[in-house]
Amino acid sequence: MMYSLDTIRILHRDGHEVYAADSVRMSAGLYSRYVKKYFIHPPISEKSDEFIDFLLKVVDEYKIDVIIPGFEDAFVMSYYLDRFEGKAKLLLSDYSKLAFLHDKYSVSKLAESLGIPSPRTVLLKDFDQSSWLFPVVIKPRRNRGAIGIKVLNSIDELKKVASTVNAEEYMVQQLLPKVQFCTTGIAYNGQLMGNVIYRNIREYPEDGGFGTYRLTYDIPEIDDYVEKIVRELNYTGYICTDFLYDEKSNMYYITDINPRMSPGVYVAYAAGLNLPKMYVDLLEKPEMVHPQKPKIGVGSYTSPLELGWFLAVLFKGKFKKLKGFFKRDKGMLDDVWDIRDPLPFFVMFGSMLFSAVVGPLVGGQQESYYLGCLYERKYFSDTVALEELQRKYRAV
Repeated sequence: MMYSLDTIRILHRDGHEVYAADSVRMSAGLYSRYVKKYFIHPPISEKSDEFIDFLLKVVDEYKIDVIIPGFEDAFVMSYYLDRFEGKAKLLLSDYSKLAFLHDKYSVSKLAESLGIPSPRTVLLKDFDQSSWLFPVVIKPRRNRGAIGIKVLNSIDELKKVASTVNAEEYMVQQLLPKVQFCTTGIAYNGQLMGNVIYRNIREYPEDGGFGTYRLTYDIPEIDDYVEKIVRELNYTGYICTDFLYDEKSNMYYITDINPRMSPGVYVAYAAGLNLPKMYVDLLEKPEMVHPQKPKIGVGSYTSPLELGWFLAVLFKGKFKKLKGFFKRDKGMLDDVWDIRDPLPFFVMFGSMLFSAVVGPLVGGQQESYYLGCLYERKYFSDTVALEELQRKYRAV
């Protein structure tokens, strides 16, 4: 992930010796000149025991002090958190909280209990046509990016999709305008220490996926909502959220919580909020860390994905969308291209081409980025603590 590359570079600038690992070789961060040594680890879910054994071996052999999960490996490390005690430090909540927040239905019930606006939501198995108006949105309870999300315009369309999926693992939601705001932050023992709010101006794939151009915003309501969640769960670690803005009601509706790192890491850095440094400092000297606020109206862009967006829009003939593409806002940083560290750019560009050409053969453009690095719930037993959270917020 490009935000792991950003983390590597930021930590190097802060004077740390950095080691990196991923499930695939076409990962840009592995080729940064600032990585002392890189490793290819086993798939994190299907072979989770081997994955953890591998990490612990690296920790022991190279005297690693701190581990920063770069994506959904955070779920797996939290599941085995006790195995890292006395060996390496991680800023993570326990598995029950991460697994609970990974479930979008649980998020909707948590939001309801805290008075945070969220789209009207029911599990597909509980959908009653008589009380809904089309169009609606159907999505998996547990996914990432825009994978599996569809807008359905009629009951016939819904029935067609419903016949192909598990009705307990999919949910139906109220359709809201696609004006999305995202957040990336770090919490410590129930306190939000730093949080950046940004909007994806463009995404790749063009119809929904990774943000390629992101600008920071000041939206106090969203900050308040994230603080409520962090406080309620006594949460620790990276926390990232998605909101949809409805102009008619002038409200921000929470749609997703990702208890892990996200592309907002470099947006925050561009805005003066160094989250990787904060992560390490909270583990090494928490008493010295104080809540921080980001600058507004700045951000980051991912040049290889920007090029992918440009080509995709060009080939689809959507020329009006290209207006303003070559104009950059002030205070923007490229989170991949660095003249001092150029190789990761070309690796990511190759990865983008792979996703465009080979991606559809392995399930889609986004799925090709995720090979071997996804948390898959079926490989992990539900804990008592997770079941208690689900009962507490009626998310069962």
